[in-house]
Amino acid sequence: MPYLFRLLVGLLFYRFARARRTGKPVVDMAAVRGRVNAVREPVSIAGRVVAALALAAVSLALLAAGVSGLVLTTLTWLGGLALGLAAVFALAAVPEVVSVRRTVRARRRRLHEQELQRELDSSRSP
Repeated sequence: MPYLFRLLVGLLFYRFARARRTGKPVVDMAAVRGRVNAVREPVSIAGRVVAALALAAVSLALLAAGVSGLVLTTLTWLGGLALGLAAVFALAAVPEVVSVRRTVRARRRRLHEQELQRELDSSRSP
């Protein structure tokens, strides 16, 4: 009896699978890629901005600790170490800021190009 049940369920599943396959809509992959890129690019920019802000915040905290360590305490080597680490973190933030500026500039150019292309296409259509 379980074999008969399995056979009936298998046939029913096969029928549903075949019916779904024949009526499958065609997916416009160019539109899907466009939507994915439209979401991916701002998220990438936001991630780089967060990384740059985090590096800048750490750099500022170490700078404050280093200056206070040099001025207020007798452990000048600790203040110097904190200042050195602040410089390292500040230098690490520079490429992130440059990449954010480059990415935003490229995005603006691309969006402007698409807008001009739409205007040209609409002027040619009548």
